[in-house]
Amino acid sequence: MIKKMITFLRKQKGKLAVALTPAVCLSNTVVAFAADSGDKAVKEITNGIDLIQKIALAVVAGVGTIFLAWGVLDFATSYSSHDTTQQAIAIKKVIGGLIAMATPLIVVAFS
Repeated sequence: MIKKMITFLRKQKGKLAVALTPAVCLSNTVVAFAADSGDKAVKEITNGIDLIQKIALAVVAGVGTIFLAWGVLDFATSYSSHDTTQQAIAIKKVIGGLIAMATPLIVVAFS
């Protein structure tokens, strides 16, 4: 009897996985309630999130500055050697650097 059950389960393995996946996913849900102990706890959390956002945006702007300087240097080098392919690549770096530098302003404007 056990051997028949094992062979049946092996044959139906794919169907069982498809049938049990939603049940397993839905059974692990956790309900989180907001704290009602005052605004102090909420402000601490939002201050932490704002700090992380400011750090991330500063890193993006710093990387954008590096790309901008690198693109300007590449453009000057390729312009002096009359290499149009490298000039196009350098212009892409400059534009990418400008976009990365403007990203913090865009994020702050839309949030």
